[in-house]
Amino acid sequence: MIPALIFVTILLILGVALRLSCSIFRWLYIPASVLAGMIGLLFTQIDLTAQFSSHTTAWAETLKSWPGFLIAVIFAGMLLERKPAPWRKSISRVGRQGLMVWVIVLGETAIGLIATWLFVKPFFDVPHSFGTLIETGFAGGHGTAAAMGQVFKHPTIQLDSGLDLGILMATCGLLYGLISGIFWINIAVRKGWTGKPDTKPENGHDKKCDTKKNHPSPTTARPIIGYARIGKDTIDPLLLQVLWLAIAFSIGLGLQSIVTSSIGFIETLGDVATTVDTSEEQLSERLTLESIAGSFPLFIYTLFGGWIVRATLSLLGCETAIDRDTINRLTSAAMDVLIVSAITTLNITAVSTLIVPFAVLFLFGATWTGFCLMILARRMLPSEHWFELGLINYGMSTGTTATGFVLLRLVDPELESGAAEDYALAAPLSSPFIGGGMITVAMPLLVLERVPLAVTAITMTMLVVVLIYIGQRWNCRSGKQHQIENTDAK
Repeated sequence: MIPALIFVTILLILGVALRLSCSIFRWLYIPASVLAGMIGLLFTQIDLTAQFSSHTTAWAETLKSWPGFLIAVIFAGMLLERKPAPWRKSISRVGRQGLMVWVIVLGETAIGLIATWLFVKPFFDVPHSFGTLIETGFAGGHGTAAAMGQVFKHPTIQLDSGLDLGILMATCGLLYGLISGIFWINIAVRKGWTGKPDTKPENGHDKKCDTKKNHPSPTTARPIIGYARIGKDTIDPLLLQVLWLAIAFSIGLGLQSIVTSSIGFIETLGDVATTVDTSEEQLSERLTLESIAGSFPLFIYTLFGGWIVRATLSLLGCETAIDRDTINRLTSAAMDVLIVSAITTLNITAVSTLIVPFAVLFLFGATWTGFCLMILARRMLPSEHWFELGLINYGMSTGTTATGFVLLRLVDPELESGAAEDYALAAPLSSPFIGGGMITVAMPLLVLERVPLAVTAITMTMLVVVLIYIGQRWNCRSGKQHQIENTDAK
């Protein structure tokens, strides 16, 4: 871990130097952490020397586990540093976000089936389930692609290259999501759809470092990044805030362990030994209560961990011991490291067959995700942060949640919009079922190879259309209610 941390440190210094040296990166609003991740990706892919390559490979393997934990740290600080929104408003926003995820992911399946039906099947001998590769790779990611590889080998499907195709789709989705996301961000910023990213450093300059011209400004001119909440003779004030964050994270780990172990114990009481093939085993595993609870990512639990810490301190009359600005700085630092580790560990060496039909699916999937971000998000998500929340969904639907937070960092570096909280609270509404959940596995095994492709494609498309209509009506009604409340308040 220590060599990997040193590697990330060097990458961040190089990213800062590159950001300050090249104005094009400031014009594109690309932060140093993204540049550092790109440099790290380059190092891990180029074979300079055998010894250096072995080191970078080992570092990349270590960094692969970082994004999941760092996201959990970030969410642990969200409700720790600020009070949650009123429940009535929060439930409405979370519900719309949950519905949006269903639209995006089921839409990926629907458009994949349509593309397979109209443009792939007439020219290539592939099974109906070939169309689910968009959801498998884009929304599911590499883990789902590995699991679905066993499903695609089932005798009723016989897509032996499904594992390679899924891995390649996930890899291309990660790269596409990051590159295209930055493109969409630049359009959104210039059209005023979101607040312009803060490109100024603490001393008010964003130019190449020059000790003569860019000397530090007086301390009074610098932004305050935190306040001491306890005497230094007792404990360092910064360490106290680290402790609150660590306690929130620990509570989240404990909650996750309690939920999964309790459900697992209950299910073991009714276990019956049976022999099933690997593809059916993938489906049965996704249908257990333990797998449903286990599919909830750690950041959901740490989000509640932060709330528990804040609520406890509030009951004890010690809420002022939490310094919001310091917690925010700590989570922002975790975000920068997350970005570097997530980009550095992208896997772009996957190899697959059927490249032409794969390209057809990829183009359809890319078009759909772009449509969801630029068109549907505005009509279905809360107006106050539709683009920020749409960016997280965009990253999720093209690769991983970490990619979504890489993009969010560009427009909402302090996570002040509330989009991250809505995303986390809505995750349980979708993660056990789609994007790698039980429905993802069940569709090819139980439906797609048993029903005509045209029927499933049209049915899925109609379902998505209905969900879009419901989402637009819901958002419109919530918007009117919000206007009425604001008018009454005035």
